[in-house]
Amino acid sequence: MGSLLGPCLYVVAIFVLGLGPIVLVFAALFAMAVLYVVALMTPGGSPLTATPGGRVLWAGAILILGVIGWIAGASALGKLGLSTTDPLWWSLLSAVPFALAAALCAGGWTSLVSLVLTTALILTGCS
Repeated sequence: MGSLLGPCLYVVAIFVLGLGPIVLVFAALFAMAVLYVVALMTPGGSPLTATPGGRVLWAGAILILGVIGWIAGASALGKLGLSTTDPLWWSLLSAVPFALAAALCAGGWTSLVSLVLTTALILTGCS
């Protein structure tokens, strides 16, 4: 849910309300809290989500990897001429890097599949 609403909230806060980069700090804290709750509800989803400290690490990893993927994906879509202004598609596409990051941290076959999909997306954006 946070990965779907987060990007929309950033745009509104930064460009419409004119709050600038300070809002990114609060957005990151909000995203960490949402991801921590997700980790709390899914203790078997990853080796990291079993303990409180692991949940914080998991939330941080998902946030960092997801944001990196989000930026790279937006850049690749723009480079390929596939950028969209439709809020529904934009929100759905914004969730993909966070889902791939969560799958990468899950362990086992899920991590392997996520790594292959991420590599394929990177290679598509680079060509």
